[in-house]
Amino acid sequence: MSRTFRVNFGRKTVRPFEAHDINNMLVLCKKTRNQAEVDNNEEQRYLWDRNYMILVIGMNLAFRIEDILQLRVDNFKNGGVYTREFKTNKEQSFELHPSLYKDIQGYINRNELIDGEYLFKSRKGVNKPITRQRAWQVIKQLADAVKVSYPVGCHSLRKYFARQYYEKTGDIIGLKEMLNHSSERVTLLYICWNTDDKNEKRKNFYLGS
Repeated sequence: MSRTFRVNFGRKTVRPFEAHDINNMLVLCKKTRNQAEVDNNEEQRYLWDRNYMILVIGMNLAFRIEDILQLRVDNFKNGGVYTREFKTNKEQSFELHPSLYKDIQGYINRNELIDGEYLFKSRKGVNKPITRQRAWQVIKQLADAVKVSYPVGCHSLRKYFARQYYEKTGDIIGLKEMLNHSSERVTLLYICWNTDDKNEKRKNFYLGS
């Protein structure tokens, strides 16, 4: 089931990001990263490059945040990715879209990362990844900066992938398998697909001449 957080009355579901909000967050990261480069501020350049790539990987791989933070340079080889899920211990291995693989390799090269190094390193300790709490803070701060008004969290990136994939392909069975859900109903609940969405799809569907 989808993650929730408490509000004053009842519980509120963490929602997928909207496309325009994701785009605004990406633009903010790129602009701030580029400005830091102009200012010759290497620390800020890296931090905003890191924030940008957390979004890119989160919205394209549909991994849980714990699995994203455990990614190392050598998880990406020959145009693909290999990892073992932290929660389920299941292996995942598949080819990446060429543009995504290029983005990841660009990030690795810009930051001079080598095999064995985490993609998203903490400034504390030697070659340690940032914590889940820190990742949540980064995502929440970016969401606040672009004035996202709905409940979000680390799962909002994974849900964004899932929602976009379903809307573009209609492949609920394949999506269920990607997310390792027990049923299609669980997947629809996860992406916050509701009666309004169903009715909108039906309204726009017409068979005729």
